[in-house]
Amino acid sequence: MNNTNDTEWELYKYYTNILDEFYKVYIWVLVGVGVPGNVACILVTTSMTLTTATLYMSLLAVADLLALVLKLIFHQMYIYEVPLNTIGCKMEVFVALVSCYANWTLVLVCLERFLSIRFPLKKKIYFTKNRPILIAVLLGMILCLCNLYAFIQLDHREESYCSYPDSSFDFVRTYWYWITAFIYYFLPFILLLIFPFLIIVSLRRQRKAREAMVRTTPDTSGETTQTRVEVAISVMVVCDAIVVFVTFAPICILNLIKPFDTLNHGTIHTRFTVTMLEFMARTLSEVNYAVDFVIYFAASKKFRSRFKKLIRKCLTCRCRRDQE
Repeated sequence: MNNTNDTEWELYKYYTNILDEFYKVYIWVLVGVGVPGNVACILVTTSMTLTTATLYMSLLAVADLLALVLKLIFHQMYIYEVPLNTIGCKMEVFVALVSCYANWTLVLVCLERFLSIRFPLKKKIYFTKNRPILIAVLLGMILCLCNLYAFIQLDHREESYCSYPDSSFDFVRTYWYWITAFIYYFLPFILLLIFPFLIIVSLRRQRKAREAMVRTTPDTSGETTQTRVEVAISVMVVCDAIVVFVTFAPICILNLIKPFDTLNHGTIHTRFTVTMLEFMARTLSEVNYAVDFVIYFAASKKFRSRFKKLIRKCLTCRCRRDQE
């Protein structure tokens, strides 16, 4: 019996070390890729002509950047077991709010792309000068209201542990879990399945209409230039939405089956497998905050050319300063 217990204890420590090392390393990989990538996205999109699409894409990069930085801060607080007080627990809700806002900002970008491609003549009606900013602010206010219960109720129980009060345990387990999962995961996941499909269908219709116009009216160079810009941005957004949809699928499945206790936690091997799968699902969901630049750079020639021009401009300015 002692040999069996010793073997299980050694196996438990071995698996725990693997999980700890994975947890310590993964955030640095995301930050190392995501922080410079999101900064580059902000610089490139703000250097483009200011439109609703570039405004929302810049906002998405800012939200992703802020989400990564906040997650890194709390990650290090948990690693070094920094005691959490009431303010720390409230800030944890704010981290979840920023992450949720980043997910919904991409939905907002997809909605803007669909309306712009599907109804190009009504674009200026849908998106006036101040309306895009107002929509982004309203989105943030709605998400703040959705997280208000957590912000009020969540508080510290122990030095490094935040939880809800015992009086609200049944509500949190029965209702609040599904409310947050629906707002944070399920609804954005569904919309990011629908909007890219609608954008692709609209792009195909627009291409057919443009080909028919070219056959009847050969001189359409001005419209073609504007259309290429719209198509380039739409392709970037669709690729980003598809990647987010794929990486969001595991965490959605996990949150869907977790409350039903269908996962078997019997043996040490099983517990390790389930925990590792949970880690991987959460990591994949957080990859979305780091890969926008890679997706944009790979999907759009316009984005690549803008980025290269920006790099050349920075190098030229630096060389001039060195010569002076």
